[in-house]
Amino acid sequence: MKRTVLLLLAFVAIAAIAAGCDKFTQKRFDTMVMKGQAQWEVEKILGPPDTKWTRKWRWVNVDKHFSGTVLFDAQGRVIGKAWNDSERQDTDPETEWRKGDWPAGGQGTGPQTTPGNTSTTTTEIVVP
Repeated sequence: MKRTVLLLLAFVAIAAIAAGCDKFTQKRFDTMVMKGQAQWEVEKILGPPDTKWTRKWRWVNVDKHFSGTVLFDAQGRVIGKAWNDSERQDTDPETEWRKGDWPAGGQGTGPQTTPGNTSTTTTEIVVP
């Protein structure tokens, strides 16, 4: 009986530790997600994204107040990433795209600058 209780407590402790292991961390994001990786590789490294668009995925940790964004090309390969928290605000990778980064064959029109409602302009990204 005593052995069964100890095994049960050990199992619960291991399950609690495993549940607390979060794949989405700044260290994993910075060191393991690289340009050219496939979408499945990124998901294996960081876990499933909280928001998934065709070419842009976003992970958010509300409790710890940080997020990460990864951009993909038309073939599903990483072309940019950005980390955001209270100490670090990476430039949105969409604003860093060069003309050569856009898909061939007119599948993307690149950044479109349109007048905003204020004296500043708004950059709108058109993604197929």
